[in-house]
Amino acid sequence: MAAPSTALVLGNGGIVGIGWQIGMIAGLAEAGVDLRSADLVIGTSAGAVVGAQIRSELATDELYQRQLRRLNTEIPNRLSVRHLARWALVAGTAPSATSAARRVANASRGKSRVDPVLRLAAVSSRLPEKLWPTRPLWITAVDADTGVLKVFDRDSDVSLAEAVNASCAVPFAWPAASCDGRHYLGGGVRSPMNLDLAKGYGRIVGLASNILTPRRSGKISAQLGRLGAAEATVILPDHAARKAIGPNELDPQRVHAAARAGRTQAIDFVDEVRAVWPVG
Repeated sequence: MAAPSTALVLGNGGIVGIGWQIGMIAGLAEAGVDLRSADLVIGTSAGAVVGAQIRSELATDELYQRQLRRLNTEIPNRLSVRHLARWALVAGTAPSATSAARRVANASRGKSRVDPVLRLAAVSSRLPEKLWPTRPLWITAVDADTGVLKVFDRDSDVSLAEAVNASCAVPFAWPAASCDGRHYLGGGVRSPMNLDLAKGYGRIVGLASNILTPRRSGKISAQLGRLGAAEATVILPDHAARKAIGPNELDPQRVHAAARAGRTQAIDFVDEVRAVWPVG
């Protein structure tokens, strides 16, 4: 009998969350649990970057070491409390997920002062390889005009960097991303993980350092309920990792500490992940 199909779902977390996720993946690999073997990788925002990285040919430890080096190409940023409150208000009172996304797009339009060209270059610099991987990788974004979820893959008419940039277009912080003739916001506008896209897969592991969402449909508990009989576990930062991540997930200076914290935290979650994920 064939082993149940596996999906790795990687969610929100900003540049700092990228470090934490890579640290977790490296720590689990060191203990013999290889999440890179997933039949499908689904990436949202930070998870889109991590998904592209782990689908590359670079060794896991090299991906980890890259998190510890100086990040000269990153653009420091932060989401203000005012903008977070505005996001929560317009999304939380909308009648549907698509209307919520449209409202957030309208509210955040023109609020970021970051040059879209520089932003795309910064995101592209995080990717070890510029071509889409041959193994399945789904990258989530939301159409800024329609509010509809968009899932990019290697058959989409956009580059890998464009897809990842779209998924990372956090409203208010970064400009909407333009590709394939459309404007996109990050997939996290719909859900912090978009875990429900893994429905039909038998074994699912999720990683995300930020699961805040103003809409019930996007919450992890609600999306886990849609997975049916799948064996699934979602890992979030522990206390030490949250402290390492700090209050601003868009601060490049916190990446190193978050990566180390993720690798350390992985030790305590080996058995939990091994219970779901095939080993050997």
